[in-house]
Amino acid sequence: MSHTGRTWTTTGALLLVTLLAATACDSTSSSADGASKSPTPAPSSTLSAQTPPPGSTPPGSPESATPTPPAQHAQLLKMVVSGGFAGLHNELVVKEDGSYTSTSRDGKTTTGTLAPDALARLRTALEDADFAHLPPRPTGRPIADALMYQYTYEGHVVLTDDIHQGPALRNVRANLPVGYR
Repeated sequence: MSHTGRTWTTTGALLLVTLLAATACDSTSSSADGASKSPTPAPSSTLSAQTPPPGSTPPGSPESATPTPPAQHAQLLKMVVSGGFAGLHNELVVKEDGSYTSTSRDGKTTTGTLAPDALARLRTALEDADFAHLPPRPTGRPIADALMYQYTYEGHVVLTDDIHQGPALRNVRANLPVGYR
């Protein structure tokens, strides 16, 4: 390469570096007309600085202190049955009022409601199981192709299988709708 070719290559590289530096600086430096650019302020997230819409009650006023009703039909128990040779995945959600929804792997949904005495037996079985003190995972040797049962109750998640499922969880299952017993 000749001396003239190297000069053009060096000049081109310097020009490219200068353009990149100028582009990077353009977002933080002042513009050609002398006015400086300032970043757009982030919207305020404080409620005290916001003005309530006309006709509404401002937050913190006595009229806005109406109690919020408790969530109706909250989840009592969720159980997912999965695994096995067929790759099962069924989900059951029982709500506080005894209504339940069962969803199978193929998307088929079944709904129903436990009778009041059945719901009372399920609640007793759930309390007796003492989920807070159950191991979150099976403690024994893994079982190949076993059905796995994942229970969610009062924020506690317990995963078990048929072999390692103790009597308390078997009693919970015995009080579930048909198809989950």
